[in-house]
Amino acid sequence: MADNQSTCKKQIEKLQRELQQERIQTKQLNAILNHDPDTGLLLRHMLVRRMNTLINGKVPPHFAFGIIRLDKNYQRIRRTRDRMKVLLFVTSERLKTLVGEENLYQSDRSDEFLFLIPNYKDKRDVEEKITEMIMKVSESHNPPASDVSFGCNVGVALFPDHASTLDELEYNAEIALGIHEEKSWNGFLYSPERGLKHHENHTLELTLRQSILNDFNGFHLAYQPIVNNNKEIIACEALLRWDVPGRGAVPPLRFIPLAEESGLINYLGKWVLYTALKQIKFWRKEFKKNIEVSVNVSTVQLDQDDFLDTIKTALKVIKVPPEALHLEVTESAVMDNPEDVILKLRELSKMGVEVMLDDFGTGYSSLSALNKLPIHTLKIPKEFVDNLPGNSNSLEVVRAILGIAKTFDFRTLAEGIEKQDQFDCLVSEGCQYIQGYITSPPVDAIEFQNHFLTPLKYEGMGDNSQ
Repeated sequence: MADNQSTCKKQIEKLQRELQQERIQTKQLNAILNHDPDTGLLLRHMLVRRMNTLINGKVPPHFAFGIIRLDKNYQRIRRTRDRMKVLLFVTSERLKTLVGEENLYQSDRSDEFLFLIPNYKDKRDVEEKITEMIMKVSESHNPPASDVSFGCNVGVALFPDHASTLDELEYNAEIALGIHEEKSWNGFLYSPERGLKHHENHTLELTLRQSILNDFNGFHLAYQPIVNNNKEIIACEALLRWDVPGRGAVPPLRFIPLAEESGLINYLGKWVLYTALKQIKFWRKEFKKNIEVSVNVSTVQLDQDDFLDTIKTALKVIKVPPEALHLEVTESAVMDNPEDVILKLRELSKMGVEVMLDDFGTGYSSLSALNKLPIHTLKIPKEFVDNLPGNSNSLEVVRAILGIAKTFDFRTLAEGIEKQDQFDCLVSEGCQYIQGYITSPPVDAIEFQNHFLTPLKYEGMGDNSQ
């Protein structure tokens, strides 16, 4: 009898150990399935489950749903300084102190967090919390990462104020986040006005994509003359224009940013390049003048691995000499990724393609950086010449730019010139080339050749003389 009781006891104890081991394994499995291994935070699907419970509960809830995405500074260092995800873990710990561990979740992206603010008092309460998060993330880190700093972008939507479903809530928070990233503002809440603007952009982007797929239907180039100090045509700038059926002309400031965000600028950029070179080839052959053309290049295009090959191929296929092409790059585009861009610009220079630095003085390049740039022309922005010749401050700014150009042996081109006294002032100060309505607004190819190629004397822009 005693033996049977002992055996039974042992079996029960064994079964209890097995059950306990199964509980541990189940807990470990749940931890693996539901928690991020780097931050220890619950994963997004757990947040979705919780929000569905809140939304479908008997008592109508009100809560804020937000997205925190680490900024470009973190993107630059995450593969070199945060391979072990220590900084990511530290950031998650900081955020826990603000919203509570139970309200912070790991997104499907490693550089992104999701959070809830349940039962907030009012919108101001949420806005203050957003500000606290931004400040907390941007705090300096401990050694050996004391030299590392990065920030974040935040987008928040409120339930039920901004959405009636979970999908709509997440979508609207993404809209708020996207606007924050684009404008580099502090994090803010979604609003119907911002949502409407987003939907307008989305619709315009779809139209833009369709126009490109439909053999660039609606797109054309306008050409604005560039003259020397004798008002003789020496080159032109090719400017992209877009006319949408039923809507009319869409300003470049409206569709170019959309094209850059969506990556469509790469297709548009190639179309502009080939179209402009074909036109220049025709004019050179038809009018026996070695006219040159400048084409704008965006940051997105410069970042492409095949950028140089695209330029080489276009020149080879169209059979236009490299010196006929000038590429305009903005100061900010160069300084966003100076090492890579400088290498590409040097290759262009070796090819014989000349480079203009557009909007000079509006960015943040230093003289040491300028000294390294393989550029040929500084382009003085319209905002610096608008108040010439009467405004002494504007005049001193222009003189400073002209002095820098002379020091580095760059040519100078002032754009946006509308009045004769502006023209005279710039010429007297030593500016070599002028572009603006004083000569002509941008016009189509036929009007350009009829007005400027046949009757006027032509000189090449490669001449550095004044």
